[in-house]
Amino acid sequence: MDLLNKVQALLIDHANANGLVLADEFGTRDNFAKFVISFTIKNLTECGMSLPQAFDTVMGDGAYRKLADDVWTTLQPQ
Repeated sequence: MDLLNKVQALLIDHANANGLVLADEFGTRDNFAKFVISFTIKNLTECGMSLPQAFDTVMGDGAYRKLADDVWTTLQPQ
């Protein structure tokens, strides 16, 4: 959570320094939160972290495996 809070603060500082209104850009707090999460995972992978490791870093240990298992189970024929 500390990582997400730091990324959020950096994005807010950048927006403020450049005269951007985040409410205009994202519409809702939920949309901004989703962006912060996606942005953080994307940047971790661009820095060389594997997707599972980046996902778990942001969402918590085991989160990637749980998501992968849930998706796999959902997509299996009944």
